[in-house]
Formats: sequence, C-alpha cells, structure tokens
Amino acid sequence: MANMFDQNALEDSLASAAENAVAPSIEPVELGPPPIIEPVVVMAPPPPPVTDEPREGDAVPVEQTEDVGKLYIECRTLLFYVACRKFRIPECDAESLIQEVFLSYLQSGTKIDNSRGWLVAAMCNASRHYWRTQGRTEQLPEDFARQSDPASLGLAEQFALEMTLQQCLRYLQPRCRETLELHYYEGRSASEVAAEMKTTVRYAEKLIHNCLRRVRDLYMNLTTLANR
Repeated sequence: MANMFDQNALEDSLASAAENAVAPSIEPVELGPPPIIEPVVVMAPPPPPVTDEPREGDAVPVEQTEDVGKLYIECRTLLFYVACRKFRIPECDAESLIQEVFLSYLQSGTKIDNSRGWLVAAMCNASRHYWRTQGRTEQLPEDFARQSDPASLGLAEQFALEMTLQQCLRYLQPRCRETLELHYYEGRSASEVAAEMKTTVRYAEKLIHNCLRRVRDLYMNLTTLANR
C-alpha cells in the first residue's frame, strides 16, 4: 500500500508540474533589406589594329613583291619557246597556256623566290597536261565545214537493212521471234532466256541457234529477190 501511495503521489506531482510549466517566449527577429550585389564587368583586351603590312608567318601575295607586268614581258618569249619548240604545241594554244600559267602565278599565296624557274616549270606541266587532254580528242580537218557527217553517208543502206530485218522477223514464228528479241535486243543470256520461257538452258541455246539460222536464210532469200 505504501508503494502504491508513493507512485500515485509521484504521478500527481508530475501532472501539477506540467500544468504550471510556462513555455519560454521567443521574440521575433527583424530582418533587414537584402544586400545589393553589384555586377562585375570584365573588360576584354582591345583587338590589334588592322594594318596592310603582313605579319610574321603570313603569305605575301606575289603582286606585292614583284612587278608582274614587267615579269610577263621578260618571260613571255621564253615560255612561248618552251611550249612551241620543246612540246610542239600550236602557237594559238601556246598563248592560252601562257595566260593560264600567269594566272596561276598571280593566285599563288606563297612567296616565290625564283619566279623565272617557277614559270618555266609551270609551263612544262601545262604543256604536258595539254597533250594528255588532246590525246583523248581528234582534231577536225580544216575543211570540216564543207564535209558531211561520216555516219550519214550510209543512211540509205542502214535503212534498207533495218527494213529487211523487220520483214524477216515478221516471217518467224512468235516463239522464235520472242527468243531473238530476248537474246539480241534485250541482251539476255541463254540461261535468262530459258528462265523467261520456262525451259532448259540447253533447249534455249538450241532455239537461239535455229532461229538465227532461220533469219539468215530469210534475209538471203529477200536480198536475192530484190537484186533480180
């Protein structure tokens, strides 16, 4: 009984102490205005001044280093001799090559120490290139304006041959005509002709041979009758 009394008394004491307890007061703190952060401006260094003078390591244009007009007068005869005498280039084409060589010289962005040697070497290269391109073409004769197209000289014979062959094909059986058209006009092989006509390769080869022989016989008979 004594322990129970003491426990009840302890609980009553704790309850009364909790009721009489007063929470501490917290006073509000006034905040001032936010600090002003000023932007930091980083100044870039000024660009270098623009001048017409070349800097170290820059390519010096050719026209600023030499008098090109004077160089042309001095080297033209030499370049003309190299093209016409050494490489056998016609005079009219040699003059055009000289102009191309000097144009390449003007467009060169590097400094040229030996301009005369550079021009001679460039003229030799241009002459070789000239003959490489001329080797793939054929020069027209001087009187080509008074000549007709060589392909037009046998037009009558070509038309007569085509008309005769068309007549020969009309005399053939449809299967034989189809075989020749597939093989000769469309360029099909014997195996492709066999696949198209749903037969064997051996029979397709035999069919091509027999049909061609039939056309040859018809052509010979028609031309023989026409010449009588």
